[in-house]
Amino acid sequence: MALGWRLTGHVGRGVHRAHPRGVRAVGAGTARGGEAVTANLIGLVLAAGIAVYLVVALLFPERF
Repeated sequence: MALGWRLTGHVGRGVHRAHPRGVRAVGAGTARGGEAVTANLIGLVLAAGIAVYLVVALLFPERF
């Protein structure tokens, strides 16, 4: 190729080219996301609780 580029499997440092077979088939090596979903739900509940607390503290500052 021009300018001395070599045809390798790497695009850049730490970056690899896409696999030549393309997109994986459905169900082939599916990732488990149960732990991530649980963590996201816990984070959502905590964020909603903090938001409610801050709104109540703004409306009734004498109680805090």
